[in-house]
Amino acid sequence: MNNKGDLYILTKDFVSIVEIRRPPNNHFDYQLIGDIADVYEELDLSKDCRAIVLCSEGKHFCAGANFDKDRDMHDKKDPYEELYKQAVRLFRTKKPVIAAVQGGAIGGGLGLALSADFRVGCLESRFSANFAKLGFHQGFGTSVTLPRIVGTQNSQSMFLTGRRVKGKEALDMGLLDKLVDQSKVREVAIEMALELAESAPLAVESIRATLLEGLADKVEKVVAHELQEQMRLQKTTDFKEGIKSTSERRKGDFRGE
Repeated sequence: MNNKGDLYILTKDFVSIVEIRRPPNNHFDYQLIGDIADVYEELDLSKDCRAIVLCSEGKHFCAGANFDKDRDMHDKKDPYEELYKQAVRLFRTKKPVIAAVQGGAIGGGLGLALSADFRVGCLESRFSANFAKLGFHQGFGTSVTLPRIVGTQNSQSMFLTGRRVKGKEALDMGLLDKLVDQSKVREVAIEMALELAESAPLAVESIRATLLEGLADKVEKVVAHELQEQMRLQKTTDFKEGIKSTSERRKGDFRGE
């Protein structure tokens, strides 16, 4: 397996590297998330893969969906319904995943990073649940996955303010598992994957399934609610202002309508 859409895949020493190639920001659409899920499911069937490193080419890990330019997100009646169907598939796969976050993981990009079992980052890593800044509701299952990793209070702070959490703070709150030099983020993620690959693969899958029991079902349930709220808020004036102010890099002038 060499590539699929905008993904490059390489398997060596029981570790599969899945690289997103949409630099510099690596914005996603439902097709990209579906392609990642396809690859994960194929790797589930491969005895040559025991762990996965999810990484990106370019400045950022994933800056989420591009609301302003992505026709895929605008042309559909329910632009996120298919996206979230594909996202849920990520949580139903069996191999452990390490995300190498060399830059921003913003909005839905944060959701993608949270779908991994572990995250390696650097001082330049940025995590933001910036949905409220857009006049929007969080999505990609982050209502479940973020509190699970950083706790209720940290999640509420991130969700309600949309602030950016930098590398050191991310490490302190448990959002990152390792903080390394930016030039070594992918290298260390691969080292973690190689360490996982040294364990008995059937045991790893069994232990992981026990620890994550029910998570995929919770994500599937919560994305239905997230989608409903997103569709409601997308009709508001505040959402239009949120998108405009974000693209203009200024404070939003929200009216509560």
